[in-house]
Amino acid sequence: MTDPTHTAQPSQAPAAIEADVLFDNLVSARGIDFNQFEPITTDVQSWQTETGTRVTFVQSRGLATVDLALRFNAGSHLDGEASGLAALTLHMLGQGTRHLDTEQFAERIEQLGVLIDKRARLTHTTLSLRSLSDQALLDPAIELFTEMLAYPALHAADLAVTKSRLRAYHSAREAHPAGRKHIEAYAHLFAGHPYANALGSTKEGVESITPDDLRAFHRRAYSANNLTLSLVGDVSRTHAEAIVERITQALPQGWAAAEVPPAPAAQARTLHVEQSGISHSALLAVPIRITSDDPDYPALMLANVVLGAGFESRLMQELRQRRGLTYGISSELAPYQGGGVLTLDWEVAAHYSAGSRQLVASMLRDLAGLGPTRAELDRARQQVAGTLLRRVARNQSLAAELVQLGPQSPPQFDAYLRRLAEITPQAVRGVLQRHLDLEGAVFVSVGPAAQQQPLPALPASGA
Repeated sequence: MTDPTHTAQPSQAPAAIEADVLFDNLVSARGIDFNQFEPITTDVQSWQTETGTRVTFVQSRGLATVDLALRFNAGSHLDGEASGLAALTLHMLGQGTRHLDTEQFAERIEQLGVLIDKRARLTHTTLSLRSLSDQALLDPAIELFTEMLAYPALHAADLAVTKSRLRAYHSAREAHPAGRKHIEAYAHLFAGHPYANALGSTKEGVESITPDDLRAFHRRAYSANNLTLSLVGDVSRTHAEAIVERITQALPQGWAAAEVPPAPAAQARTLHVEQSGISHSALLAVPIRITSDDPDYPALMLANVVLGAGFESRLMQELRQRRGLTYGISSELAPYQGGGVLTLDWEVAAHYSAGSRQLVASMLRDLAGLGPTRAELDRARQQVAGTLLRRVARNQSLAAELVQLGPQSPPQFDAYLRRLAEITPQAVRGVLQRHLDLEGAVFVSVGPAAQQQPLPALPASGA
C-alpha cells in the first residue's frame, strides 16, 4: 500500500471553489460581516490560592445552582511502570471515604440531589459537581465532594470491583474498531513516550496495582497545587472563596507534576488490523508540534474546522456529498504538552480504504499548501464563535470551559473572538506548514481484508 501522505502538488480543492461560488450567488448574504460576533460580557474573576490552586469564578444569579469543575494534572501520562494507576485512582474516588462506605456515599449523593462526574484523560483528570445553591444543600454537598477528593477509602474489596470494570472496558475498546485504531495510532506515534497508551492502562498493569499504590499516587497527583478549579453559580465572591479554601485546604499539599518530555519524531506508517465486518474504520493521524496556549493555535483550530468539523467542512463535502463514500468523516485536534496529534476519522467500504486514504491525505496537503478560502475561514470563525457562545451561556459548560483553559487567567472571551477575526487565510496556511508533520503521518484501518479498487468516478457536472 502506498504512503498515505504521498500526493501530487497541491491543487485547489473542488469543495473550496464551490463554497466561494455559493456565497457569491447568495444575495441574502451580501453585505453581512461574517467577522462580527455577538459580544460575550461574562465577568470572569480569577485568583490563585495560597496552596497553589488556580481558580476562575463567575457569579451567575440566573439559576439557583452551583457548578464546580476541577482539573488535576493526574492523567495516565504519570503512570510510569504501573499502567492504569491514574485511571484506577480516579475511579476509586467515590467508592467510599474515611467516614462512608460505597453504598452510604451513593445514598448521600441521592439524598442531596447532586450530580458528580469523573473523567480520565491522557494528560489530566476532571471531576465536576452540580448542586442547588440553597445553603442547606450546598454546604453538605461541598463537604461530601471534599471527602471524596481528599479522603478516599481505597479499600482492597472496592479496588477488585473497579479492576473488573476496567478489564471489561479494555475488552470493549479493543474489540471496537473506533477504539482499536486510536490504540494502534498512539502506540506508533508515541512509542516509548508517556502518551503511547491511548487506553490509559494495560490489563497487566491494572492487575499489579495495590491500594498502597493508589494512596501514594493520590498523595502526589491530587495535591492542591496540581489543580485548576472553576466555580460558576449563584454564590457571592466571598462564598466562592470559602468553598475553594474548604476544598484545597483538605487536599494533599506540595507536589506538582514535572513537565512531559517531547514526543519522539514519528515515522510514517500504514497499519491494518484484521477484523470481521463489511467496512473499514479508518484513521489518519498526523503529528502536530503545538500546545493550546501557543499564539498559533487559534489559526490551527480554524483550519481544523475548515477541514473536518461539521457538515460544511471540506472532508464532509467531498467524501459524503460529492462522492458518497462515507456517512461521516471528521477531524480533531489534540494539542498535548509533549507533542500532539491531528486525527482524521471515517468509515468506508473495505475495498475503498486505500483510495479514500489517498484522497483524504491529498485534501490535507491541499489545505496546508494553499490555505482556506476567505469564505471557508469566515464560516469557521462563526462556527467557533457560536459554539463558544453556547458554552458560555450554560453554567455547567462554562465551568468546564474555564477549567480547560488552565493557567490562562482571567480568560478574555471577547479578545479571543477579536483575535479570530484577525486571522487571514495566509496566516492559516503558514501555521499549517509550520506545525503539521505530514511526513510522520500514520494511517490505521480496522476491518476485513479486501481487494482494493479505485474510487468511483465523480458524476458528470450537472448530472
